[in-house]
Amino acid sequence: MATWVGVGISHQPDSFRAGQEAAIKALESMGPPSPDLVLVFASIRFDPETLLKGIRSITQEAPLAGCSTAGEILGEGPARRSVVVATIRSTTLQISTGLGIRISENPRQAGQEMATQAAKAQLSNPHSFLMFPDGLTGNGAEILRGVQDIFGLSFPIVGGSAADDFAFRKTFQFFNGQVYTDAVPGILLAGEIAVGIGARHGWQPLGRPRRVTRALANVVQELDGHSAVNLYETYFGQAASSLASESLADMSIVYPLGMPIPDEEEYLLRNVLRVDRSGALVYAGEIPQGSEVRLMMGSKAKALEAARRAAELAVRSIAPLSPRFALVFSSCSRVRLFGRQAHEEVSAIREVLGKSVPLVGFYDYGEQAPLTAAGFRGRSHFHNESLVVTAVAAS
Repeated sequence: MATWVGVGISHQPDSFRAGQEAAIKALESMGPPSPDLVLVFASIRFDPETLLKGIRSITQEAPLAGCSTAGEILGEGPARRSVVVATIRSTTLQISTGLGIRISENPRQAGQEMATQAAKAQLSNPHSFLMFPDGLTGNGAEILRGVQDIFGLSFPIVGGSAADDFAFRKTFQFFNGQVYTDAVPGILLAGEIAVGIGARHGWQPLGRPRRVTRALANVVQELDGHSAVNLYETYFGQAASSLASESLADMSIVYPLGMPIPDEEEYLLRNVLRVDRSGALVYAGEIPQGSEVRLMMGSKAKALEAARRAAELAVRSIAPLSPRFALVFSSCSRVRLFGRQAHEEVSAIREVLGKSVPLVGFYDYGEQAPLTAAGFRGRSHFHNESLVVTAVAAS
């Protein structure tokens, strides 16, 4: 019994050739015969349909899932304007897949449909569920709830939301031979394997708690009875008119909002997308009315420490086994925070996992993972500004 993993990357300008080249490199490093699973993470500079045709010309009918990104991740470090393909073949890992569509209309139902399709295979020893939802449509937390309706609240759900190279216009999801938008592909991991998950961000609370006195989904109108934008005006001395630009989105990378989660070590982060004319703040994830929130403060040093901690949690969760491969989902806010030092985050993860462990992932518009110190069997949440490491042990 054994597991083989291959990773390939291409920066070819031609979409079809880029897909071919990345797939060929992955299969060459994996070895014959055909893969049981293909993962694809790619820049939106490629034509997605043509790119996928190039990949499928090499991987044929193997199950495939993935999405567009805000940057790709592999063992050598971060990549931009590339396509990364991972191929996996195993005698112990079993997979089944599902797809939910029209998440903007009913995100919970889309999550249910995706999970139900994957569950139909009735695989033995299910361990975790991977998902790559559209990061610009629908409610990410509601998609999670849909999956939890099928697999249960304590079943580990992990993944990253599709991105579009910071354009914030349209993302793509890949499922077998088709390209979608406003959709969510998913993969159930099962079999004689072990899966460890670590999710951390490193941000610390700043100032006193605030109460969300008026909110709807991801739009917060009032905090403690005052216009929500007043929180940033008070701390940073800028009028709402000046905060209405990109400055607020950039500011919230370092100063997001945090929600405490019972029995968890870290807060659940929400970063601001924009402020509307009324002073309401539009966040990248839902913030329930009545919840307690704190302004949070981050730094490169704390974020780097958190990346290492996430990898340690993932590895500890599968001990004494060693990871055969790892998946990494990192917030696009983190790559902006680190800037040219983004490679340091990947290096910190590799030091913990081991430099020979195949690693693949992407920068996203939201993460899905449990927050528990054990990194496993805790309720999964929709995150912002976090880093998720998933380590898979298979013989």
